[in-house]
Amino acid sequence: MPYCYTNIRRSEKETILHEKRDMRKCRNWQTSKTKDLVSIALVWVQVPSSACRALDDSRAFLFARTGLFVLCAHLELCLRMSKKFICMFFLKKRGIWDQYFRFTTHLDYTSDENQHAQHFQVKDFINPSSVDSYNSNDYSMRKIAVQTPIWYALPRRMNFMDIEVAPSYSREKTHDWLYHPDTLMLPSQINMLQAVTDRTNSYDSELQSLGGFIRLHYFRSQILPATNRMPKADVNFLNFYLELKPAYERLHYQRGLLDTLATRKTLRFNPWLDINLYVKKNYFRPVTIRISYYESNTALINQIDFHDDATPLVVRLGNPNLKPWFAQSSIFAEYKDLRAPGHNYTLSARYNYVHNNVSQSVSFNPLTGVYTYRPENIHGTYNIEAGTSIFYTLDNNRHWTVENKFDGNFTHGLDHVMLSGETESHVNAVNTLTLHDGAYIQYNKGALNIRATGDITWRHSEGKMLDFETLNVTDFKYGLSARYTIPKLKTTISADGNMYSRRGYGSAELNSDDFVLNASISQPFLKGKLIARIEAFDVLHQLSSTQYQVNAQGRIETWYRSLPHYFMAHLVYHFNKNPGKK
Repeated sequence: MPYCYTNIRRSEKETILHEKRDMRKCRNWQTSKTKDLVSIALVWVQVPSSACRALDDSRAFLFARTGLFVLCAHLELCLRMSKKFICMFFLKKRGIWDQYFRFTTHLDYTSDENQHAQHFQVKDFINPSSVDSYNSNDYSMRKIAVQTPIWYALPRRMNFMDIEVAPSYSREKTHDWLYHPDTLMLPSQINMLQAVTDRTNSYDSELQSLGGFIRLHYFRSQILPATNRMPKADVNFLNFYLELKPAYERLHYQRGLLDTLATRKTLRFNPWLDINLYVKKNYFRPVTIRISYYESNTALINQIDFHDDATPLVVRLGNPNLKPWFAQSSIFAEYKDLRAPGHNYTLSARYNYVHNNVSQSVSFNPLTGVYTYRPENIHGTYNIEAGTSIFYTLDNNRHWTVENKFDGNFTHGLDHVMLSGETESHVNAVNTLTLHDGAYIQYNKGALNIRATGDITWRHSEGKMLDFETLNVTDFKYGLSARYTIPKLKTTISADGNMYSRRGYGSAELNSDDFVLNASISQPFLKGKLIARIEAFDVLHQLSSTQYQVNAQGRIETWYRSLPHYFMAHLVYHFNKNPGKK
C-alpha cells in the first residue's frame, strides 16, 4: 500500500519527589514546549510480484494488470506544550497506619499542521497506457488533554495499600481535506477551491473522550531467616494490581455526504498478580509467578462506515460491526537456583493468548487493479516460550567461566492473507517453532579477557495455505574475541571475529558464510578524563544482514541494507561538577 508519512516521537522528563518525613506539602511545576519542522521527499514503487512472470501465464495476466508509481513530498509543523502540577501531603497516622496523599494535574496541548503533495502514475501493463493524478492534502489537528490523578496510600510494616483515581478528558479536532489540482479546468472559474476539492476523501472530525482509570494496589513483603551467606532479609512476597478503565467517547465525523455522530461506552478490566516464593525460605532459591490480563480500546474511527479512495488502486473502508478492542492473557513462571557460589541456573516459561485483535482483510478487483482493505476481528493467536540458562566457574579463582542458554518458542499466528490467484483474503494460520542455544567459555584475569562463543537458531514453519511450503531454516554463529590493556601505557587493544552462517533459505544468495572482523584501540589521557579511541568495523568487508520471519501472511525472508564497513575515531572527555551548597 503506498504511503508517505512522518513519525515524530517525544520524551518528557519527570521529576521524582523524594519522600521526607518533615515535609507537609510540596509543589512542582513542569513546563515543556517543543516545535519540529520535518520535510520528507521519497519515491515509492509498487508492482505486483506476479508482473515479473510471463504474460502468457493466466495467473500473471490476472494480477499483473496495473502498477503504481508514487512521488511524495511532506512538510509538517508540530507544536506540543505540557504543564504538570504536583502536590503531595504526608498526613497524620490513622491508628497504626501511615497516610500519604498526592494530587497531580497534567495539561497537554498538541497542534499539528502539515501539507502533503503526491503525484500518482497508474500504468496498465496489458493495454499499455498510463494515467497521472495529483493529490494535495491540507491537514491540521488540535488536541487538548487534562488528567488529574489522586493517590492515597496506607503503608504499615510489611503491608502497603494504595488507591489511585485518575479522571481525564481530551478533545481532538481534525481537519483533513484533499484537493486534485489536475481537475481544475479553467483558471477563470469563480469558485476555484470548490472545483479542485475531493469532498468524498475530505473530512472533519471532533473526538471527545471522558474517562481515566481507578487502580487498586496491595503489596506485602516477607522476612527470610538469616543464613551463613545472607543476613535476615525483607523481600517481596505479593504484588496485586486491579485497574478499571471506564471511558465515554463521542465522535462527530463529516465526510462528503456522510455526517454521523458515534458514541461508545466501555469498561476495561486489567488485573495483574505477582507472587514471589522462596523454596524452604532460602533467599537463593526464588520462584516468581506472574499472571496478567490486559484490555484496551482501538480507534473509534474504525467503526465509522466510510469509504476512502484517495490513493489510486487502494480503497479503505470502515466496519460498523467491528469489536474495537484488544485483549490478552499472560502467565509467566521462573525458578532460580543461586545457592552455590559461582554456579547458578534458571528455568522459565511464558504463555500469551490474544482473545481479540483487529486485522486488515483485503479484496482485489482484477478488472481495475484496486485493492480494498477493511478491518476485521480475529481471535486465537497464542505464543508459548520456555528456556533455561546455566552458569559455571571452572576454577576456584573464577578466571574460567562457562554459560549456556537454551530456549524454545512456539507461535500460532493468525492473520488475513490472500493467496495467489484469489481475489478475497481469508484467515490463515502459520505455526512456527524456534529453538535457540547460545554458549560461551571465557578466561578473564587482570587486564586480559578472551572469550569463545557459539550460537545456533533453528526455525520450522508450517502453514495451512495451499501453496505454503514447509520451511526449515538454520542460523549459526561462532567466533572469538580478545581484549588486553597494556599496564604501564594503559592502552587497550581489542578484536573480535565471528562467522555468520545461514542454511535452508529459499534463495541461494542467502545460504552463505560471512566472516566479520572488528578491531579497536583506545588510549586515556589527563588521568583518564580524556579518552581517544579508533575502531574498525567489518575489516574484511563481509557483513550482510538478513532477517527471517514467518507470520500468518507467509512472509519469510527480508533483506536489510546494513551499515557498510567503516573506520571511526572517538574523542571523549569526562568531567564532574558538584552542585554548590545552598
